Parts: sequence; structure tokens; C-alpha cells
Amino acid sequence: MSANDQQQLQNLVFSAELNVENENLEQLGPIIKTIYDTDRQEAFLDQLAMFVRKKEGEIERMCNSNYQEFIQSVDQLLKVRQGTVNLKNKIIDLNYDVQKSGKKVASKKKELIQTRRIQKNIDEAVETLQLCLHVLDMANRVNHLVEERKYYSALRTLEELQTVHLRKAIQYEFAKHLQESIPVMQHDVKNAVTKEMKEWLFKVRQVSGEVGKIAMEQMKLRQERWKLKVAKNPDLRSVPVSSPIEMVMNEENEFNIVNNDQVHIDFKPLYQCLHIYEELGKRNEFKSNYEEDRRSQANLVLSQSFTLREGNEKGFEAFLQDIVGFFVVEYVIVHSTQNFRSQTEVDNLWDSVIAKVVKIITESLDECHDPNLFLQIKFSLFTFIQTLEDYGYNVHAFTDLILTVFQRYSDMLKQRFLEDFLQTLLYDDYMPMPISSPAEYEAVVDACWFKEDHRISQGYPRTLPFSQAYPSCCLDIKKFVDQYYTFAEGDSRQFSTVDDIAKQTLDNLLIEHVNGVLTSKLESQNMSQIVQIIINLEYFHDACGELEKLLKSKRSSHRGGQIKLKAAEEFRETSKKAEKRIFELVNSKIDDFLELADYDWVPNSVQAHPSFFLHDMANYLTAVISSTLYNLPMSIKIFIYFNALSHLASSLCNLILSPSVKKINANGVANLEVDVTFLEHFARKLEDPNIADAFLELRQIVTLLQSDNVEEYLDPSTRNRKYSLLKPTDVINLFDK
Repeated sequence: MSANDQQQLQNLVFSAELNVENENLEQLGPIIKTIYDTDRQEAFLDQLAMFVRKKEGEIERMCNSNYQEFIQSVDQLLKVRQGTVNLKNKIIDLNYDVQKSGKKVASKKKELIQTRRIQKNIDEAVETLQLCLHVLDMANRVNHLVEERKYYSALRTLEELQTVHLRKAIQYEFAKHLQESIPVMQHDVKNAVTKEMKEWLFKVRQVSGEVGKIAMEQMKLRQERWKLKVAKNPDLRSVPVSSPIEMVMNEENEFNIVNNDQVHIDFKPLYQCLHIYEELGKRNEFKSNYEEDRRSQANLVLSQSFTLREGNEKGFEAFLQDIVGFFVVEYVIVHSTQNFRSQTEVDNLWDSVIAKVVKIITESLDECHDPNLFLQIKFSLFTFIQTLEDYGYNVHAFTDLILTVFQRYSDMLKQRFLEDFLQTLLYDDYMPMPISSPAEYEAVVDACWFKEDHRISQGYPRTLPFSQAYPSCCLDIKKFVDQYYTFAEGDSRQFSTVDDIAKQTLDNLLIEHVNGVLTSKLESQNMSQIVQIIINLEYFHDACGELEKLLKSKRSSHRGGQIKLKAAEEFRETSKKAEKRIFELVNSKIDDFLELADYDWVPNSVQAHPSFFLHDMANYLTAVISSTLYNLPMSIKIFIYFNALSHLASSLCNLILSPSVKKINANGVANLEVDVTFLEHFARKLEDPNIADAFLELRQIVTLLQSDNVEEYLDPSTRNRKYSLLKPTDVINLFDK
């Protein structure tokens, strides 16, 4: 028995001594339980017996020393013994109860342990099932997120599934299979977002035309606003739309081309697809695919077919709108993303497209022959170019196309002018134009820059020098210039070249068509018609100066220098040809009169009157000058007189010197002198007395033949003074006759 048990037992006995009535069973229970737990019953009994013997010895000693006390002690001892017996019985009963209860507790404990083991297994199974169900639920949620087009959430779920949850269940076969399926599921997400992106591209392709239409309409509004500003301030005429000055002065609010009441493009599918590819580390693949798709769409736009042959420009405008819409979308993408669509890539795509666009437009313009339709096409084309330029695209490649458009349009205007001019000439009577009222006169003055002329009678009706063809032609020329510069309106950057084309085309029009047609008319035998052509040419020559002023007023404000039309000189040269043609006709008529001349060079008498054919010829010249040639400038009429009389004088000289004339007597010379005197008198009555000089050679011949001293011809001083026009060979010939 341990010292502790002994001490407890001693304490129990000591306590019993103090209070015999108190059995101290509360303390006895734990001691007995400890004894039974440690299986030391025998030791306990031995100690208890030893304790009893010890106490008996003490009692005996006490009895010996004090009997009374001994008796009391015996009584107490008996009580203790009785208590001990009772205690023993209780201990036995308690032990039985404890043994019985212990067996039940042990059985329950075994059941509890088994139950807890089962519960633990169940808990582990439940936890595992919950983990597996969560994994499967997340895998299933990925599919739902893809169906709901929440692709980024699907990727994040896959990442969480792969990096967190699958690792906890990787020992299971389904988890391994699911782990292997992660790349496939990521690929499915990529395919789904790519499919949505393709659908978005298709929708963008469908609305690109509408976007382009809106963008071009906005540019037209800016053009109209700028026209009003230019009208108020002509110094802005050379400033184009989209220039820094125009952009500063443009007070209108910004208009969202891709998000408005008419069209709405949601770029979320693009941004989402870009984000997904970035998360998958395949950004370059997406860039490459997008570039290929957009290039294919650009080729699809370029493959559109349209024709201008039937005067329908809708297909042409739709083509331009599709191009603008396509590159407006590209502009928005470049400026709304980072490190995805660079400006260089878009510019490269634009460069590859622009050459085809220019070719398609150029070929389509070959089918257009209507100037009015061409004008509409030009405005659409200019709006197209300015819109793209406003979005930062390089439009220099359109320069040659623009110049081609101007040249084509000017050629069409020139062709229309030629048709109208030929029609005008067809109905022109080549007679001075009659005017019956002041209103008609004002209309003519306004049409052809006409100024008052002394040749025009006052009052109404009155007659203007030129024929109806001249004001009609001037009106058509003005219309040509106005239409051309209306066509050129809006492209101030090309003004210098446009001005040059206008001048060159107008020059060609005047030279090749107006002057060319009038030149072809000079073959006519109708002198009145040729005279009218000369008068018209005179006014056309003067009109060139007015046209030069008109072109200068239309040209770009920053250009200086003079404008000189070559047509003015051509008209002058043609006028000289016309004058020469009149000379030919008049001289031909004079030749007809000369054929009537029947000179008798050896008559028997001297005639008192000049030859009859000279009278007829003088009357003819007078009539022609006063009627047919009346409206010609005086200088031309004098020149015609001089040329005609010179031709007559030359013909008469040739007649005298002709080999057919064998002999001339004094009477023949006298008759010739009468004719020469008549002609000189006729010439002196004309506007310019110097016209009579045409007969100087004839006069010298007559003077020499009538001279009493013909040898004076041999004197150089006399010959130079009196016979300067006579050739020695002719003089010898005359003396021989």
C-alpha cells in the first residue's frame, strides 16, 4: 500500500476518533475506488489489519494507563469495528455495483468508439462527396457561364478549379480526367468567345455602310457650315475643311458616329475577346486572326459591283459609305484599345485598299457620261476623301484621281459645249443680231460683256454687230466656267492644278472648237458670212480678256500673276485668215471684171470716158464696202480697199506687160491714162487717201510712156524720183511695144 493510501487511511481513522458517529463515507469512497482501480485489496486489508493491531496496542496501553479511558476506547473500538464491518459490506456492495457499471461503461465505450469511427468515415465521405460535388458543380458552372457569355468568369472558374479544388481531389480518377480536360474547356471558352467575335464582325460589316453614311453626312454638314463662314470671310476660301483653322472655328459639339440614334455598335465582344485571348496568353493569335478577318471583309467591300452607266449613283455612294464605315470602325478600335491594333497596321491595310479603291472608282467613272451625275459623284467623292482625312487617313493617293475627275468633267463640259455651239452655228444666220427691246439688249450685254459701239444705232429695234452665235457662245462659256468651278468647290488644296486645268480646257475649247469651227467656215464663198465671222472673231478676241478676268476672280485667292489665254492670239490669226479670204473673194470678183476688159492697145482715137468694167468694178467695191463690209472695222475696210485696188493695179500692169500685147500706140496709152486717172480719183474719195498709192506703178508706166524725154529714165536720180517702182526689164518690154 502506498504511503498516500496509508496517510488517507490514517486520516480516516483519526477522523473516526474525533467523531464516532460520522462514518466519513464521502472520503472512504474515493480511497476504495483507488484500491480497486489499482487492484490492491489484499494490501489494503493487510494495512487495515496492521492498523487495527496498532490501534489495539495503543488501546491496551491506554487501558493500562487509564482503565476508564480504556473502557471508553473499547466501546469506541467496538463501534469502529462495527463501522468497519459495515464499511466492508458497503465496499463489497459498492465494488459489485462498480464492477457492474464498469462493464456497461466499457461496453458503451466500445460502442461509442465504433460509432465515432463510423461517424468519422461518414464525415470524411460526406466531405469528399461535397468536394467532388463542388468540383463537378464548378465544372458545370463553366458551361453555364459560357452559355451566359460570361467568358472571363468561366476562365477564372477554370483557373480556381485547376489551382485549388482539383488538387484536393486529384487522388480520384474523375479529378484526373477533369484535370486533363481543363485545356479543352479553355479551348471551348476561346471558341465560344471567338464565335461571338465573328458574329460581332458580321454585324459590324452589316452596319458599316450606315456608319459611313452618317460620317459623310456629318462631313457634309461641316462643309455647309464652312461655306457660310467662307462666304462671310473670302480669305478663308483656300482653307479646306478638316484643317486646323476649320477645326478651331467649328463650334459644333462632337457627334459619336458609332453610338447615336441611328446606329449603335457595342465593342464589348471585341474587348471581351481580346481580354480572353490575353488571359490565355494568345494575344498575338487573336491579333493575327482579327487582321485576317478584317482584310477579308475589306476585300468583300471591294468586291461590290455597281455601275454608273444608267445614271444611278446609289451603288457608287454605297461603296464609298462602306469604305468610310469600315475605316471609321478601325479608327475607333485603334483609339480605344492598347497594344492591339496599331495605327501602322491600319495604315498598311488602308494602303492596300486605297489602290484598289482608286482603280474601281476610275473604272466606274469611265461609264459615266452625264455631267450632272458626274457633279453628284464628285461631291460624294470629295466628301468621302475629306471624311477619311478627318479620321487621320492619308489621302494623297487620291490626288491623281481628283485631277482625273476634273479633267474628265472638263472634257464632258467641253463636249457638251461643242454640241451646243455646233447647234448654235447650225441655226446662226451669220447676220448682225437684231434687238427688239431693252430687256433683250440687257440680256445680251450681260451674256457677252458687250460694250456700246459707235456702229450701233440707238433706239429699238436696233442691230448689234455680231451674230446670234456670239452671245450664245459666251453664255455657254460662262456656264462652262461656273459649272467647272462649282465642280471644283470644296477642294482648295487642288486649286492651283484646278485653275490650270480650267485655263487649259477653256483655251482648248476656244481654240479647237470655237476657233476651229469658225476657221472651217472660211472656205465659204459667201462674203457676208465671212465678214460676220471676222466681226464675231473680233468680239471673241475681246471676250478673251474678260474671260481672263473671270478666271482670275475664280482662282485661288493666294495665287498671283496674270492669266493669258492663247485663244486670243488664235482668234487674231484666224481673223487675219478671214481677211485674207475676203481679199481672195474680192480679188476673184475683180478678176471677173478684168475678164470683161477689152483693151485695144492701138486704137485710132482716144476715149473720153474710162472703161465700162472699171465703172462696174468701182460700183461693186462701193456696194460691198457700204453694205457687206459695213460693220467691219475701218482699218480692215481700208486694207480691203487697198488690197483690192492693188490687185487691180497689178493685174492691169500684167495686162500691159503680157506677151499677148505686141504693140501699144499713143492713143492706147492715153486711154490707159484715162482709166488710171479714174481709179486714182475713186481711191482718193475713200476714207484713206493713201489708198491711191496702189496705182503708183501704173501711173509711173503711163507717165513714162507719155514722156517726151524717155531717156530721163536712164538718169538714176530721175529714175528714183519718178520711176522708182518700174523694173528695167519691164521698161525695156514697154519700149519694145
